[in-house]
Amino acid sequence: MLAELGASQEEDQVYGQLVTLVSASEAELAETTGLSGEQVRAALAGLIERGLATRTPDSPVRFVAASPSVVESLIAERIRSLRAAQTVLDRLATQYRANTLARVATGVFEIVRGLDELRDCSIGLLRSAKAEVINMVKPPVIAVRTNERVRPANATRGRLIFETRALEEPGNLAVLQQDLRPQDEARVHTKLPVKMLAVDRRMALVPIAQDDTTPVGVLVRESAVLDALLALFEHVWATAVPMRVDEGAGPSTVLSPDDRLLLSMLLAGLTDEAIAAHRGTSVRTVQRKVRSLMAVAHVRTRMQLAWEAAKQGWM
Repeated sequence: MLAELGASQEEDQVYGQLVTLVSASEAELAETTGLSGEQVRAALAGLIERGLATRTPDSPVRFVAASPSVVESLIAERIRSLRAAQTVLDRLATQYRANTLARVATGVFEIVRGLDELRDCSIGLLRSAKAEVINMVKPPVIAVRTNERVRPANATRGRLIFETRALEEPGNLAVLQQDLRPQDEARVHTKLPVKMLAVDRRMALVPIAQDDTTPVGVLVRESAVLDALLALFEHVWATAVPMRVDEGAGPSTVLSPDDRLLLSMLLAGLTDEAIAAHRGTSVRTVQRKVRSLMAVAHVRTRMQLAWEAAKQGWM
């Protein structure tokens, strides 16, 4: 019992005997505990110092145990001390965890602040890619613009998802047609959750602020956060509409390359006005071409046309 308060085993034995015997001399304590005289004297000195035993005025001197309530008060004091120590330890542990997270985060996240820095970071990522580049593009485009023609190495595969609004700006679709390589795939989604450029599944750049004066992004290295961003891309990719912008022969013998391009723009959600602007023609001409496509598909509405295009594998 007393050992929990820092007392020795001998002190514990002697105190127990004093409580049992009411009072005892050194010789009696040595006899009842089996300890040597020297051990008993050392134990008694320790008990007296702790306030757990006292000497009597008898001759020879006898010793009396302090009330167990004294031990109880010592235990209560030790509990208070332990609780105070626990409070300090909790605070230190919280600080330690925060410092550990900060050290880890320093290796995972890097803030990229400013337009020039974002552009340099984006170009550096593209040029460093060895296997794969994935990109979610939504306006406003503030880093690498569509017409800057910064390409990764030829060995890399590219997958790009454009938000519909990103293709409505005149000229963007024409540039996409020029820059899309045979190993690249493009899809369109009506609403992207975030902008992102990622390479080789090892690093991603995500804009987090697009203020006119100070655009800010975060560079995310291999981590659970990067895994989540890549999973998000795959989810959006699975729900996006394929965009055929090449002029080569496609899987369909029914549609011409021009028809497939028009159908791609329709399925991507571009308005007739935006399609007309891209094609350099009138809205009426676009509408006439759409009616021709519906005739080929033997349908009466644009929704049916989209369904038939998917069913026939025209895209």
